[in-house]
Amino acid sequence: MVAALDPGFVGHHVLVHAMVSTTGPAREVATRIAEVDDAVFVSLVSGSHPLVFESRHGNDEQLHAMLDHVRRIPTVRQVQVTTYGEVLRGFFVADSRREIALDDLDHRLIAALQIDGRASYRELAEAVHLSPSSVRSRVRRLIEAGLIRISAIPSGGVSRNRVAVGVGIILGDDAEPVRRYLVDSPAIDFAARSHGSYDFVATIGGSSAVDVLEVIEQLRALPPVSGLESWTHLDVVKEDYAGSR
Repeated sequence: MVAALDPGFVGHHVLVHAMVSTTGPAREVATRIAEVDDAVFVSLVSGSHPLVFESRHGNDEQLHAMLDHVRRIPTVRQVQVTTYGEVLRGFFVADSRREIALDDLDHRLIAALQIDGRASYRELAEAVHLSPSSVRSRVRRLIEAGLIRISAIPSGGVSRNRVAVGVGIILGDDAEPVRRYLVDSPAIDFAARSHGSYDFVATIGGSSAVDVLEVIEQLRALPPVSGLESWTHLDVVKEDYAGSR
């Protein structure tokens, strides 16, 4: 259990999805990308680009520094970037967001919850020197404002009981039917409206390849979809939305 922060709260206004092709094995490249604080998700996948990563940045300059760092890794051949314009679904996305004033105690509570989302109100109270009732009120206020979400992060990787497939969707017409499907479908773990290589990027989760294929076929059947590319997550090297701060 962890507390994940709304990216905008910590000044991360540039969110990207990148696909990396290499001239050799991809695992070492993935490990080196995972060492960068700005990288929140790194996964080895199927397809011509053997790894994907997501990163968050305060501005375009920081993004370019990240991309330059990745391109300097000796076996990296190409980096294909898609920028998220609007995150529609995801572990760190609250149903609503309102502005609230935060003080030092709020920041200390958030830091403690990012370390251990299972911490009791009594443990948090001891950490920030408040009463448990005061801590409970502050945490509820942060959650209700949409600044943090406390939950177990659903793994983006494959397991015995779970298949996860990323998709990049290219539009030929109005985006609204695709947007509505991605927001409403229970099989969509993550979705973002984007620009660059794809118009939408999403992750489909299911208990079997058949389940995921059905969702992919439903997406292909939507009239606005003119192209769809997919990649299967084989090994998630890093998934740390809580530590992004």
